[in-house]
Amino acid sequence: MSAEFVLVHGASHGAWCWEAVIPRLERRGHRAIALDLPGHGRRAHEARRATVGSYARAVADAMAREGISRGIVVGHSMGGMVIPKVAELVPARVRHLVFLAAIVIEHGRTLAATARPGASGLAALRGWAAARDGASFLFPAEFAWARWMQDLDRSDPATSAALARITPQPLAPWLEPVSMQAFHALQVPRTYIRCLKDQAVVPDRAAAFAARLGVTPMDLDTAHDPMLSAPDLLATTLDKIAQQDDSRLS
Repeated sequence: MSAEFVLVHGASHGAWCWEAVIPRLERRGHRAIALDLPGHGRRAHEARRATVGSYARAVADAMAREGISRGIVVGHSMGGMVIPKVAELVPARVRHLVFLAAIVIEHGRTLAATARPGASGLAALRGWAAARDGASFLFPAEFAWARWMQDLDRSDPATSAALARITPQPLAPWLEPVSMQAFHALQVPRTYIRCLKDQAVVPDRAAAFAARLGVTPMDLDTAHDPMLSAPDLLATTLDKIAQQDDSRLS
């Protein structure tokens, strides 16, 4: 059966990162939408509007605007912080949550403390932000490639084009404590996809995040950004999740 996918990007990415995945899902009979979160992609100028709440509202608003009635909401990386809040905002529109190489925050903690634990990690983020406008920080291109895209040929023009689309990351959402109590009470179906070559969310941490959700991860033999390096494999995996969901509901 056809499914509705809502694709939520991670830190410093934008809707652009899903461009190769959307047509592949559509060829499998599904509908798929992607959006820029505030402060990202074509909304990079909205960095000072970025909060965990504004991220979630942007996704919920896009679902309403596009008529998504029972969406499979996919959150990549930082998007793992966003999609539980989407489920809280519009539970009737959310059929399933997919955490793709995603951060899963413990109740009351921040993304910064989870993704870059320790005083040195937080200091690095604050230092990068201070070097700019104090409100956002920019991952250096070589850092972004080594951490997110190392299974792409660095000399390939397509890799350089992807790195050129990386935007500064708003700092505020990384420092905001996130409540997870309401999300866990929802008991919405969820899947965790782990990337075995990931240098950002390494496999052991991904397994711990999956356990935090109460699931066993599905594995992809890719780096952190499979939507860029393996769009066919990712689309096939998302299609499989949709089919499994149909079997569960039937």
